[in-house]
Amino acid sequence: MKGYLRHVDDFLLFGGSRSEVRALGEAAREYLRGLRLEIHPDKYRALRCAEGVDFCGHVVRADGRVRVRAAGVRRFARRDRRMRREAKNGRMPMSAVTQSVRAWIAHASHAQSWGLRRAVLSR
Repeated sequence: MKGYLRHVDDFLLFGGSRSEVRALGEAAREYLRGLRLEIHPDKYRALRCAEGVDFCGHVVRADGRVRVRAAGVRRFARRDRRMRREAKNGRMPMSAVTQSVRAWIAHASHAQSWGLRRAVLSR
């Protein structure tokens, strides 16, 4: 196996070929069956990772690069603008905005995102 990535009950397996990845996936299924667990059939996919694989709000590439998913960045930017407007109009405490921003920074910090965080937060 070239590598794997795991977070709670989600995982990615990386291999050199599709057949190798399928064999690894079947071995994982067998192991889990022994624990009386199973992989949801709709959530098991063998993909090429040249474009990156969506995983826990990030795009993970086989070479180890991790990026924040673009849709998540757009969603955060919209929510941030709305929350700042509401705080400015007195309908929301500024502490709630700060808490939201800190949570997004913590999420984004798991990727190579220094420039992205600087750009998004400087708006």
